[in-house]
Amino acid sequence: MRLLPQARAYWKETAEPDLRQKFPRLFPRIAAGLVGNGSECFGYDDRYSQDHDWGIDFFLWVEEADRESIPELSRWKEALFVHSPPPVLRRPSPYGIPPEIMTVGDFYRSLIGCAGVPETIRQWRLAPEVYYAMATNGAVFWDGSGHFSAVRSGLQAYYPEDLRRKKIAARCMALAQTGQYNLSRTVDREDWVTVRIILAEFSREAMGLVYHLNRVYRPYYKWMWRGLTDLPILGMQCAALLRDLARTEGMDTDACRYRQEIINRLCRLLVLELRRQGLSAKQDWFLAEHGRAVQQTIWDRTLRRMPPQFE
Repeated sequence: MRLLPQARAYWKETAEPDLRQKFPRLFPRIAAGLVGNGSECFGYDDRYSQDHDWGIDFFLWVEEADRESIPELSRWKEALFVHSPPPVLRRPSPYGIPPEIMTVGDFYRSLIGCAGVPETIRQWRLAPEVYYAMATNGAVFWDGSGHFSAVRSGLQAYYPEDLRRKKIAARCMALAQTGQYNLSRTVDREDWVTVRIILAEFSREAMGLVYHLNRVYRPYYKWMWRGLTDLPILGMQCAALLRDLARTEGMDTDACRYRQEIINRLCRLLVLELRRQGLSAKQDWFLAEHGRAVQQTIWDRTLRRMPPQFE
């Protein structure tokens, strides 16, 4: 039972008519939706999600000029949930972030550190990628002024291309260092703790690169693999390989050889896609070569001068 469609239905059938009637002058400037933190905002909620911070709810976003209306709107929403409760009441926990009533600027500031679409590369780099994922997920049910959706659309357009390429270069360098170089050396040393660390780092970096190649923000680690399965470019292929990598047991010679084969297959897929997108023309299968090649295609001088392994 996915919550987002139910939240939209509750808004449309119950909340919107009541809000429109009681706040006729304010309503045309309000936005409403369910965006941000929580499995339901990504559409990944399932029966395991229902034990905490799960239930029908929605945000209201107002303009800065209407900030003083927030207390009154909060009282309206509280009364609505008492007198016309949604069929699935939210079960809060001490650690959750419930949908609130806030200004458009405050909402985006709470996630990415600025009230609108970042204007410079430096601003774009300030927020972790997972927060861009939370700022652009979910659904907007209503946006009278269009302000909230305009910021959302700007963020959904993804990173500036130079920054995307910088991140791709860094992912390539990390994949080469972990799966293509250090894994076999660490196996030879029989340093099994570090082998597990390398496998986890390689998996995370591989997923990150696939997200960049799709121009989609990588979500919170818990949903990173799940989101990978939805990506049209290499998503299912890489997800299947990473699942096999994670499920391979043991540290004997055959298991280690099989893991390396999976990693090599995955790296070849990534190299082919880098070439297909015109990001690298290198023929080498070692991803560090492609990372350096991608770095050289960046126009922004600050990003281009950084070591390719830095993002």
